Amino acid sequence: MRFTGGLIVATAVIFTGCPNSGIPYGWQLPQAPPPLVWIDELFSEENIGNGITQTVFRTNDTKYRTREGTTMWTVWDEGSGDFESRTVGMTKSSGYSGGGYGMVFCHGEYEIDGDFIHAMLVIMINNDGQYIVGKVTGGVFTDFGWWKTTPHITKSAGYFNELKVDYIQETGKYRLEINGYEIEHFSDDNFPALRSGRNGYIAVITPFDNFPWSGVDIYFREEK
Repeated sequence: MRFTGGLIVATAVIFTGCPNSGIPYGWQLPQAPPPLVWIDELFSEENIGNGITQTVFRTNDTKYRTREGTTMWTVWDEGSGDFESRTVGMTKSSGYSGGGYGMVFCHGEYEIDGDFIHAMLVIMINNDGQYIVGKVTGGVFTDFGWWKTTPHITKSAGYFNELKVDYIQETGKYRLEINGYEIEHFSDDNFPALRSGRNGYIAVITPFDNFPWSGVDIYFREEK
């Protein structure tokens, strides 16, 4: 079952690496976060054989390009059981190289102070060879360490990178691998501590994407 929704979760600065490099002439960094918005229409899914599903995120529609940037996500399953492991191949063939894209996992709704909020864990990479790990709670992104550079991400547009996340029961931590290389271990200890929930994808349209003359094209592949 697909959960309909996408969310602008923070400023584009949070979801783009190296925000001061390659900024088009005349653009300034956003000063305030954008409003929350739900959207799912840009993620399309198809079975490409051998049990692999490809989900495509594609747009050059100017209504999604704002001075603050737009971050959208989608989740598709019921998320039954504790999280164990997940592997996703992903590539960005066009769009601003610093714009993040990646996976959502352990997504769910939680009651906090009488309100039901969405919470999820997020891992993103970009085409500048960087990655970021964090958590979204009620539309607020908290990073587990700012954008980091690793030589294990293939930076060229159009090439797939494989992200794998395992939960290590003995340590109570998640382990991140990129293209078969162990990158780091991280934990989620703050309420609500996330250990189960829905899986999905996340994609960023930055203020620096040149819509409508060029668009953002991102492909996600995994076995479902």
